[in-house]
Amino acid sequence: MLNKLKKYLSSLRFTILLISLLGLIFALGLLVPQKRLLKTIYLEWQRNSPGLVAFLDAVGLTDVYASPITITVWLLFFLNLSLVLWQRWPLVKSRIALSETRIADPKVAGGYPFRNSYPLPPDLNGDTIIAALRKNRYTVLGEASGFYGVKNRLAPIAFMIFHLSFFLVLLGGVVSIYTEFIGFIDLAQGENFQGELDRYNKMPIPKIPAIGSIPKVSFKIQNIVPQVERNTVTGIKVTLADDGGKNHEVGINTPYNTDNSSFVFKHLGVAPLFVLKDASGKEIQGAYFKLDVVKGRQDTFRLGDFIFTADFFSDYELKDGAHTSKSMEFTNPVFVITVARDGRKFAEAAVPRNGSMAFAGYSLEMRDMPFWVRFYVVKQRGLSILYAGFALASIGVIWRLLFYRREIIGAVREVDGVRCFVVAGRSEYYKSLAEDEFVKLFEGIVGKTYELKPMRDEG
Repeated sequence: MLNKLKKYLSSLRFTILLISLLGLIFALGLLVPQKRLLKTIYLEWQRNSPGLVAFLDAVGLTDVYASPITITVWLLFFLNLSLVLWQRWPLVKSRIALSETRIADPKVAGGYPFRNSYPLPPDLNGDTIIAALRKNRYTVLGEASGFYGVKNRLAPIAFMIFHLSFFLVLLGGVVSIYTEFIGFIDLAQGENFQGELDRYNKMPIPKIPAIGSIPKVSFKIQNIVPQVERNTVTGIKVTLADDGGKNHEVGINTPYNTDNSSFVFKHLGVAPLFVLKDASGKEIQGAYFKLDVVKGRQDTFRLGDFIFTADFFSDYELKDGAHTSKSMEFTNPVFVITVARDGRKFAEAAVPRNGSMAFAGYSLEMRDMPFWVRFYVVKQRGLSILYAGFALASIGVIWRLLFYRREIIGAVREVDGVRCFVVAGRSEYYKSLAEDEFVKLFEGIVGKTYELKPMRDEG
């Protein structure tokens, strides 16, 4: 009974069944809103259809990727793959083993599609032929009267390596899915970040890992420098210092990597320090505001009872009475601020760095104008396993295709009164290519030696 179960668990039929179940699970994950991935949609759906959502919650379909059913199917899949590898190993082991029992008559041995016989010059002996084969990277057993040779004897191990890589890729993918964290965070120059979850942007909602923790990081944004040349944005240079005091640079294609997490630059904004004063010059309120105003966007902020609408111009110019920017370079940054309260507009003015505007007995000063950046943050613990799997897969495929196995059996004997080198050969695949190789090899051994030591004329 146990053997029957083991046979079924390692069968191709069971493999196909598991793959089909995983495909069905992933399809359900696309159709049914997942509470960890689409939390806003899920909550709205829960309010509209509480009974249906409660049932789907109970059977695990609203968290399908981390449900007990999915985990069980993955475990069975890994068990199936492990049993297949375990069963294949004795076969692979027997194929790479060397034994003189493989020596056979090249004229009648089965399984060797290539056969030929080469007349030999008198001074070419079997030891020379075997030495030439070994020089061509053949491992040879036996002697001139009968031998077995194999090239790339360990090639079958590539099969095991490839299947092991498949195991690692699957394992890395599963670990990545269940430990994945995804979130966005906006950080300004001079701002510290200690990895707090509540610091991440609320929209979109961060994806919390089913297993493991959110990124454990600690750093300070030291500097943010947009790189613009000849009115063209060429990059961004963000310098941050980790808790050990070491500086790291983040660019468009150079993320900051730590704790299996990547902080990838996604967006640039301006974070000015605005201070609101009353008529006597007393400061009422002040704060840094992360405004999303680059590339013509408009944003708002609130101080006191007032709502301020901000338009940003990186290289300000008043042209024909209209606010505009001469270039994308940050050479003359200016905010055009519109002030309103209770829906009524009070004033509008251009406010440069260290400038101010007056309105309704108040004034607004801009004392500083650093930048802020938005990071796309992703943490996946299985990536190293995944990369190792892809590396092993590449090694296995290259090894299997380029260093494929060739086997020969041969003997030096008389055929119709002529001393000949009788040989048979086979390869794993590339039959025509292997036959061409055998012809070139054997004719080279005989012909090259013959040219170096031609037969003497007995007459």
